[in-house]
Amino acid sequence: MSDLAFVLVVVGAWIAIGLVTAWWMARRGYHHWGWLLMGAVFGPILALVASERIQPRRVGPLARMEVGAPGPGGLRVLVGVDGSRASQAALDLAVELLGPYAKALVAVEVVGYDAADDEGDPSITAARSRLETVAERSGGRVTEWDIISGPPAQALVDYAREQDIDLIVVGTHGRGLSRRLLGNVARELVRQHAVPVLVAGEHRQAPSGEAAG
Repeated sequence: MSDLAFVLVVVGAWIAIGLVTAWWMARRGYHHWGWLLMGAVFGPILALVASERIQPRRVGPLARMEVGAPGPGGLRVLVGVDGSRASQAALDLAVELLGPYAKALVAVEVVGYDAADDEGDPSITAARSRLETVAERSGGRVTEWDIISGPPAQALVDYAREQDIDLIVVGTHGRGLSRRLLGNVARELVRQHAVPVLVAGEHRQAPSGEAAG
C-alpha cells in the first residue's frame, strides 16, 4: 500500500468514526448539526466526548401554552408535531376523528437536548411558531401545546405517561433529519406498549371547516 493510499484510509476511517458517533448522538436526542461537523473534524475524539456527555436526562417542557378550553369528551390525546405534511395529517385526523370525544388535545414538538441548554435556541423559536400555527389550524380543538426535548419517540412516550395521555397520534414520517437520520419515529412508537398509538398517512384532506374557509 502506497503512502497516499494509507493516508486516505486513515483519514476516511477518522471521519467515518466521527460521523457514526454524531449519528449515535442524534438518535439519543442531540440533534444539532454542529455534532456532524465536529464528528468530521475530531473523529474518534468525539466518541470519547460522547461517552461522557450522553447520559440519561429528563427535562421538563421547555415551553407550554394553554390555547383552548377543555373539550366535551373524556380522552386525553397527544399529537406529535414537526412541521411535516404527515404531522399535519395527524392533526387533521385527531381533530376529525377524536375531537368530539377529547377532553384535551395536546400538540407536542420534540427538540434536541442541545436546545434545552439554550433558551434562545432557534429550534425552540421554530417549534413555537409551528405549534401556534397548529393551534390555529385546529379551529380551537387544540387545548394546549408543549415543547419537550430528547429522542423523539422516547420523549413522547415519557410525556404521555406523565400527563396521563390516552392516545398518541403521529404521522408516518418526519421531516428532514428526523426522517433520514433519526429513523421512523412512528415505528418506534408502535413498538412500545405503554401508550396506544394511531398513525396517520400524509394524504389526508384538511378538515371540512378549513376547506370551506
